[in-house]
Amino acid sequence: MRRSQILATASAAALTLAARPSFVRAEGALEKVTIAGVQTEDMTNIFYAVKSGLFAKNGLDVELVATATGSASTTAVIAGTYNMAKTSTLPVFLAHLRDVPVIMVAPELLNQAKNPFAMLQIAPDSQIKTGADLNGKTIAVTALNDVNTLAVRAWVDKNGGDWRSLKIVEIPNGATEAAIAQHRVDAGIIQTPQLDASLAAGTTKSLGDAWSAIAPNFMIGVYVARPDWAAQHVETLHRFNRAYIEATKYVNTHITETIPYAAELAKMEPEKVAKMRRSQNGTALNASELQAVIDASVKYETLPRGFSAKEVIWNG
Repeated sequence: MRRSQILATASAAALTLAARPSFVRAEGALEKVTIAGVQTEDMTNIFYAVKSGLFAKNGLDVELVATATGSASTTAVIAGTYNMAKTSTLPVFLAHLRDVPVIMVAPELLNQAKNPFAMLQIAPDSQIKTGADLNGKTIAVTALNDVNTLAVRAWVDKNGGDWRSLKIVEIPNGATEAAIAQHRVDAGIIQTPQLDASLAAGTTKSLGDAWSAIAPNFMIGVYVARPDWAAQHVETLHRFNRAYIEATKYVNTHITETIPYAAELAKMEPEKVAKMRRSQNGTALNASELQAVIDASVKYETLPRGFSAKEVIWNG
């Protein structure tokens, strides 16, 4: 090979290497990112990004770690055990007010009035029709002072009732259907997939879309990290969000095609997944979709005071 050809080949190789993303260190060298969370259907987008190789294409080796609750996930991230966690927004707001080091770094589950993910359910023979009919009644939520508590208070208030008179009790989502059917509670929030099964079986009926009483559209879930970790991994988070958003857009619009991913993740039979309503996840941390929850939480005394949603959004 002539010297001119060697130089030309070397120059082309140098240009190719310069054009490669900076995160590609060596063949197969991916940056490890650990993400903890309750592995339910709403994580199908991130699971798809792992399985399809979208994260790997962006130089990341993302490991999903199953936890029992969002609180456990967040606590583990704050302790430094994992890099990121899936959790609901209300605990993050409370943590912020208590100066706990945690920041929102990516969007997750959205509530959309056109695609309700949870409903306020009553027994088939119940005569309850309005918020006023629930005055003094017992209502089940998955956790005290969670988004369901907020939703119930808002729905009752907006439908003629006295939200301060409600008796809120904590019952797991999987047990709420039986509690309502057996009249141990007067009403309760049931979320997908239990909601779909209950409606199909006729064991409960819907009183209203309580979540949308907070706002027609708002963000329920997010991914969080420690602020110091986020500051040290700006490029990592950019790459994560790039792959995550691409996966989210695909999963949001390819419900049928992603049934196998949702079934594997949630450990459900594909036939059951095909019959359940599927979640829609956000593609941006929209301050207005978070502010709606903060404002409602202050009004219904779930948060002690308000603040700007921008304070809890990663500014990278």
